[in-house]
Amino acid sequence: MDHIASANQHKPGGENAAGGDVRLSPHALELVLNSAPVAIVAVNRRGEIVFANEKLSELFGYAHTELVGMMLEVLMPERFHADHVAHRDRYAVHPHARTMGSGMELSARRKDGVEFPIEAGLSQLRVDGEMLTLGSVVDVSKRRATEEMLERGVEERTREIERRRRVADSLRDVLDILNSNRPLQEILDHITMQASHLLGAEASAIYQLEDDEQPLQILASHGLSPEEMGRAADMAGGFVVETAYDANGAYRAQLAVPLATRNDIFGGLMLYYRQPRRFTSEEIELAVTFGEQAKLAIENARLRAQSAQMAVAAERNRIARDLHDSVTQTLFSASLIAEVLPRLWEKDHDESVRRLAELRLLTRGALAEMRTLLLELRPATLIEVDINELLRQLTEAAIGRARIPVALNVEGTAPVPPDVKIAYYHVAQEALNNVTKHARADNAAMTLVRNPGHVVLTVHDDGRGFEQTTVTPEHLGLTIMHERAADIGAALAIESAIGAGTRISITWTAHE
Repeated sequence: MDHIASANQHKPGGENAAGGDVRLSPHALELVLNSAPVAIVAVNRRGEIVFANEKLSELFGYAHTELVGMMLEVLMPERFHADHVAHRDRYAVHPHARTMGSGMELSARRKDGVEFPIEAGLSQLRVDGEMLTLGSVVDVSKRRATEEMLERGVEERTREIERRRRVADSLRDVLDILNSNRPLQEILDHITMQASHLLGAEASAIYQLEDDEQPLQILASHGLSPEEMGRAADMAGGFVVETAYDANGAYRAQLAVPLATRNDIFGGLMLYYRQPRRFTSEEIELAVTFGEQAKLAIENARLRAQSAQMAVAAERNRIARDLHDSVTQTLFSASLIAEVLPRLWEKDHDESVRRLAELRLLTRGALAEMRTLLLELRPATLIEVDINELLRQLTEAAIGRARIPVALNVEGTAPVPPDVKIAYYHVAQEALNNVTKHARADNAAMTLVRNPGHVVLTVHDDGRGFEQTTVTPEHLGLTIMHERAADIGAALAIESAIGAGTRISITWTAHE
């Protein structure tokens, strides 16, 4: 204090803290600094403490006499220097200190050796021609603890958000697979893998209940060795959700989710852990979600199998109906003609010749119908056969059914893509069905133009036609034709009027 008390008194009013002399008596200066609400320390250019107020003594645990003359680096290893202030700016500090608001956060050390964080604010004053650095010191331990607690909270929240994002992504991936046409085994393998990763299980498996001799069958598993599969299956009895389960063997905890319908349990999803543990309600809920997805995949596979069986039965019924409606009736007509021909030959030779020609058309039509049905029984054959031959068989079958001439014209030899060929085949089939069943036409024609990257098929007749606004698409198979055209990105045009016949054309153009 004596050093400070020697400040010059000749400048009236004194100058600011940025470097002017101070006109305060030692006693007044001591009162001002001791009355400050924070700890105050003043150091010279050599880093020696020349003043410390009572709050600084309390903060660091030193007596006032111990502090005066002590090097500042004893209290603050990351110390600030008056020369830093003088040559940089008034708030310059140690390079390792970090700025916190209006002050600098430093590391300080109490007398007992305990280190703690402080915030220091700096200013300057000149006393007896010597520049001193005046620092206010605030203990920010509580604030630092609060900040660290908040940072941990943010980190935990971030981890939780990331975990929930992974769960959401995983569930979305499983739903995408469920909505695809992938095999059941691939779907169940994916579910067990995702369940293990997200629930932290060492292994998982999906079981199906069979019969008394083989009560459990593993449908899919992840992380189970062949030797462990048998033991894991033995552990799975009961299929109830357990929050903790100690078992004999390699796995000492498990989480079991039943796969059940309304009245029956048909399997289960099992998650295995090598260490005993308990499960949170959120983990159980997530496991149940994976179990529901596994159940949905199994039920979808069953429904697809049933649907396939029903489709086979429906196809058989359609073929039987087509045989009855077309081939059977055509053969019946041919048999009647064949029966009367011997007698007719004796009475009317010209009529007999006409009937023979009709018999030839009927038999060729019946043969074409049979070939068409055989092709549809083997869809792959439709791709192998040239489109000209496919259309020829359709026209011959139509001639046999309608007993009217159906001309077939083909222009060009450019290759037709398989999907376009199949679509054109079905459109032509529906169009000729309309001719034979509804048109009451005397003549019909089909034209196919095959150019590279551009294929046009046209079917027209001179029948009675129809008003498009009064006929629903289902009646004439128009929906089927529109769907076939849309599948390959082709344009379908239908022109018809009462008494003016019907013209149906489909145009496909290749796109890059």
